[in-house]
Amino acid sequence: MSYTIAGRKVLNEHLALAIYGAVGLGTYAALSGPKKEVAKPVISGASDDESKFLQDFMAKLEAEDKDTAKH
Repeated sequence: MSYTIAGRKVLNEHLALAIYGAVGLGTYAALSGPKKEVAKPVISGASDDESKFLQDFMAKLEAEDKDTAKH
C-alpha cells in the first residue's frame, strides 16, 4: 500500500523509516544539550584556621579522587 503525499507516491515502508529517523533524531537532540557545570559549594569556617583547614582538606580529597579516577 502507498499514500500520495504532495503529488508523489510514498510507500508505507518509507513512511515508517522516516518516523523512526525523526524520533531518533529528536531523542538525540534532546539528550545532547550543553553540559551543565556543577557549582562548587562555598566553604567557610568560623575562624581563619578552620577555613584554611577545610580548604586544605577539600583539596586533599579532590587530589585523591583524581588519583583513584585514573585507575
